[in-house]
Amino acid sequence: MTTVKTAPPVKAPGESRMRRTLSALGAGQAYIGLVLILAVGIATKGEMFLNETNLTNAIGAFASRGILAVGVTLVILTGGIDLSVGSLLGIGSMTAAMMLAKFSLDPWQIVPICMAVGALFGFLNGAGTAWLRIQSFVMTLAMLSVVRGLDRQVSDNVSVGTQIAGPDGKLTPQAEAFQVFGTPGHNLFDRIYYPVLAFIVVCIVFHLILTKTRFGRHVYAVGGNATAARLSGVNVTAVTIAVFTLSGMLAGFAGPIDAAYSASADPQAGLSFELDAIAAAVIGGASLAGGKGTIAGTFVGALILTLLDNVLGLNAVSDNWQLVIKGLIVVVAVVLQRPDLFKFLRGGSRS
Repeated sequence: MTTVKTAPPVKAPGESRMRRTLSALGAGQAYIGLVLILAVGIATKGEMFLNETNLTNAIGAFASRGILAVGVTLVILTGGIDLSVGSLLGIGSMTAAMMLAKFSLDPWQIVPICMAVGALFGFLNGAGTAWLRIQSFVMTLAMLSVVRGLDRQVSDNVSVGTQIAGPDGKLTPQAEAFQVFGTPGHNLFDRIYYPVLAFIVVCIVFHLILTKTRFGRHVYAVGGNATAARLSGVNVTAVTIAVFTLSGMLAGFAGPIDAAYSASADPQAGLSFELDAIAAAVIGGASLAGGKGTIAGTFVGALILTLLDNVLGLNAVSDNWQLVIKGLIVVVAVVLQRPDLFKFLRGGSRS
């Protein structure tokens, strides 16, 4: 019996060039976007934009969402999604304010408690996804609602302030120390703005975890092909639960920063923050299909959203149009990750 081999389809030179161009744009989209935002900021506002105070305040305001983006990136790399991080930040923020207002705990005691609370809910997300086989989209959407409801219940739907005054009318030592976590005008060693430092340290630590450890390789393996990873000996269930737990822990870590920045914990704190976190990861090159993305890319994606907010604010663009522009940027970022787009535009079928 004679076997007839079929030659692979020959691609037109123009199509190949366009596919390579789209692939290059997709790989470098975050850095290209960052350069464009910087150029627009310098061109429209010059020294006002480049002012150190302006840039520090802008990054500090976005730092808590940047930390959420790091956790979300871990989940996305495994092919999942975490929509609950905004609510987990909210419960972390409320926990911090209550520990300060009702129990007068020191900041070094408050942060681990908030991280543990976030990690607990993150673990439940992972357990529901891995053990109960609930899609991560559904599981974390349900957790978003559950945690937001708990937040509102324990706070009686009222904000809890972090500016706690003592009998002498001055801030208590704990409240004074808590301001270092993010209250504008309060820096570590009179120089370093803590939210910026925390965001950078979190990025460095998780970049090293993903690139230098076996766990990091397993995260990429699970996102690339879960079945192949399982056959290779990777404990897919443990990796899945671990990334959701870490995502929740980071959301809890960001809670005190948000409470200190706002000088209070609001039951609605963190509302829609998950969208900014996912947007930062996607703009940074993370694929929602899993297995592709870096913390460095997410860091740049967060910087893009930070500076975009700042540039649009300095140019008096309304909040409504800022939402529209950010949404369109996310769409463009996703499109650039599809090298098959050119074939589709020329009338070919999508793979």
